[in-house]
Amino acid sequence: MSAVVQKSRIPDLPDHANELDTRALAIDRVGIKGLSYPIRVLDRENREQHTVATINAYVGLPQEFKGTHMSRFVEILNQVRGQMTFRQFPEILRQIQDRLDATDAYIEVELPYFMEKKAPVSGAPSLMNYNCRFEGQRRGNENQFLLVVEVPVKSLCPCSKAVSEYGAHNQRSYVTVEVRSNEFIWLEDIIEDVEACASAPLFTLLKRDDEKYVTELAYDNPKFVEDLVRDVVVKIRERPGIEWLRVAAENKESIHNHSAYGEITWSPDDKAETPRSDFRPTAPETVQSFGSWLRSERVSNNLNQRSFADKLSVSSSFLSRVESDEKRLSGEALSRAAELLGVDPVQMQLRAGVVPPDLAEKIAANPDAFLSWIAKR
Repeated sequence: MSAVVQKSRIPDLPDHANELDTRALAIDRVGIKGLSYPIRVLDRENREQHTVATINAYVGLPQEFKGTHMSRFVEILNQVRGQMTFRQFPEILRQIQDRLDATDAYIEVELPYFMEKKAPVSGAPSLMNYNCRFEGQRRGNENQFLLVVEVPVKSLCPCSKAVSEYGAHNQRSYVTVEVRSNEFIWLEDIIEDVEACASAPLFTLLKRDDEKYVTELAYDNPKFVEDLVRDVVVKIRERPGIEWLRVAAENKESIHNHSAYGEITWSPDDKAETPRSDFRPTAPETVQSFGSWLRSERVSNNLNQRSFADKLSVSSSFLSRVESDEKRLSGEALSRAAELLGVDPVQMQLRAGVVPPDLAEKIAANPDAFLSWIAKR
């Protein structure tokens, strides 16, 4: 007996999903969750990237329906052949609405995304993975999409650096960015923005020279968790088309048995708050403090903080506080700094707010002429 004949004798099977439900309770979301599926996503460098995603797909179920047809979610994924980008999301969501007779459709796609990164000194290449998530919803004819990226970075504590003579505690931090935009954003753009705001980025492969570079980069660039979330918001919100943004950072503390955490939600409608009156006033933007100027000169001369401090015969923590304008260098240290940075010694002292004795004598000899000259400036 042929398979065709056998199939023709199978009676029609009941469809309980279409039966009436009398409990008068609509279901917000019902569907499939945790489906592992091979997909292709857009890649800035290589056009597309193959990966394996975990997919959740749901619909809103009206109160009169008993159930939904779960198999149709997978059929729709088969039809799009695993292509998952914001460009495909509207069509995927529309198909879910149509095939499942729903007014509301939802899809969540979580995946590991890989970027090739080169070590900062040796240039050794390796792949770095980032956890990413696409979320889309279609309610009626309105679409809304959310891009979520978790970026691991290195952060170093400014307080620990300021009080310790031998180093500073640092940790791996996880920065999660959730963003809605009316313009296309590459995953790589968000990842690079976050890494630029950290004490240092992370790498999968580092040689000894690379380790030295990353460690010193973090030491020269300390960040509190508060600094991290604020800096990331400031950087990403400058991208065109940003409609809504949430940034959260969790520091897996190395000296505490708990994490430090910060979170900011921002949208273009947010108004800047007026600083509280008990906060210390900031210097005008056109005036650069001595500490900030000294740090920029040091960095432009390719001197890290530790080696520069050693040459000035001060500790790294003391120099850090000088560059934060909390401490002052001695006259002898100022002279050594001028020599190391190739700056005129008198200019160095004046920058630090110190009037050299010979200049003070000239001012004292003719203060009226000096005041007249100042008034003309």
